[in-house]
Amino acid sequence: MDVETLIRALSHSEDLTPFRSLVDPLVEHDRRRGSDLVRTLKTYFAAGANASEAADRLFLHRNSMTYRLERIGKLTGLDLRDPGVALALQLGVLSLNRGVTDEDERP
Repeated sequence: MDVETLIRALSHSEDLTPFRSLVDPLVEHDRRRGSDLVRTLKTYFAAGANASEAADRLFLHRNSMTYRLERIGKLTGLDLRDPGVALALQLGVLSLNRGVTDEDERP
């Protein structure tokens, strides 16, 4: 089962607010600073968590990508190298794409 399938399944049975709340600091930082950390994280996951590939896709130097990933870790307080954390963040990013919030889950 891929993550897209998992998010569709969860969106019908679970409240995704905890996942969304993991990426909220990035959304807020992007809004305040005009940065692109959410897009960076989306691209990182789309590249299979390969920082070099994500850097290429974003037309960044590898060091710039590393800096952004470290910044994401500091803002969220999470370690992207932990597979469970990475999955939770990916679900948070996908919930942004779907516009899934706790209000969407209520009948």
